[in-house]
Amino acid sequence: MRDDLADGHTEELEDAMCSLAASAGLCFAATFHESPAGDGTAFAELTAELRRADAHHVVVPSLDHLAGQTIPRDLLIAKLAHDAAARVWTIEDCSEVRTAS
Repeated sequence: MRDDLADGHTEELEDAMCSLAASAGLCFAATFHESPAGDGTAFAELTAELRRADAHHVVVPSLDHLAGQTIPRDLLIAKLAHDAAARVWTIEDCSEVRTAS
């Protein structure tokens, strides 16, 4: 979750992500917070934890929480798929948006 986009609604967004995960039969384990500086630390920690836990799903409020621009966002989604065989879900759509091949 990008804290700068949460706009003071962090708890509500986390509740919505937990609800989406539960409705999809997933176990919501943790929220990774990316600082406004956006140095990628949270993304690296997320990827490492997905591999460590052999987990394959990421829930975000919207794709903007991965990255603000389309090309970097698509690269990050592809990296999650490649490095951790992860799928990305958004509460924005309440749906799965990408599936790893």
